[in-house]
Amino acid sequence: MIIDPLEAVITWLENALTSAGGRVAGKHRYGGGWAEDKTGVSVHMDGGPADLYAKVATPRLEIRIYADDQVKVVDIWRELVKLSRENERFTVATSKGNALVHYVKPETTLSLIHDEVINKDLGIVFMMSMISEEAIL
Repeated sequence: MIIDPLEAVITWLENALTSAGGRVAGKHRYGGGWAEDKTGVSVHMDGGPADLYAKVATPRLEIRIYADDQVKVVDIWRELVKLSRENERFTVATSKGNALVHYVKPETTLSLIHDEVINKDLGIVFMMSMISEEAIL
């Protein structure tokens, strides 16, 4: 089965990014599944180079960090960067089998803005990643 790289990264961050309290998803869910006073992280695929020869996916990821203030956004970003430095070539259990994540590394530094719709501070960082396409044992 072909591994979904987005599912692998979201599952990893749900379990590893403690400052987000497990609130990591492909879309933010404020007013629905997430209380508006909580932090949250959304992960989106943003293209990336295609590798036609190796059986790996190398998506660029847009990661959005939502929090009540910029200090909390920066704290979550720092934990994200620390995790990216400490974790290389690790496995994540997904619905398609165990994914081998080679790396998830920052490509940009953090941009801080304010989301007027949900009235929360927001940080955006882009990350490079490499995930094997085939499930491993």
